[in-house]
Amino acid sequence: MDTLLFQQSQSIDEIKNRLNCIESGSGTNAGIGVGVSAGITLDDIENIKPALMSDSEFVDGIVDNIMNNSNLSEIIEQIDAVQTENRELRELLHAQQKTINEMNIILLKLFTQSATPVPAAVPAAAPVPAAPVQEVQEVQEVQEVQEVQEVQEVQEVQEEVQDQVSADQNQIQNVELEIVDK
Repeated sequence: MDTLLFQQSQSIDEIKNRLNCIESGSGTNAGIGVGVSAGITLDDIENIKPALMSDSEFVDGIVDNIMNNSNLSEIIEQIDAVQTENRELRELLHAQQKTINEMNIILLKLFTQSATPVPAAVPAAAPVPAAPVQEVQEVQEVQEVQEVQEVQEVQEVQEEVQDQVSADQNQIQNVELEIVDK
């Protein structure tokens, strides 16, 4: 597209040079190819530009030339699809971030619950068994094992969420690279 604009700019500069040559008296009618006399003034040159811009056939021809001889029309057609895809990816990323935040809240709740053991309700007048210390130690060991298992489960869930987020971020980057390549 830049090369096309550069070519059009060169064409305009070429026309300006021809008009300057005509104005200075060094141009000929045959070299111009238009039935213009050698007596063109600066006011005539300034009037040509608005006249060309108001000529719908000339403007339509330039636009058709740009659309047919460049991939600009393909790019314009793809913009809407790319914008829709970008919007969907942003929504997906937002939903994943929201899920991660919710998972972190759940993890924090689990950690705080496992850090403060729930006291067992013991009746005040209950008889004390013969080996209470051993039973308390067994209960504590079971609770510790359960806490370790809960922490491991939470860590596994956290790793899975992080893996999914990484995979989704890679997918988003790949789509962005495809968009840039287009």
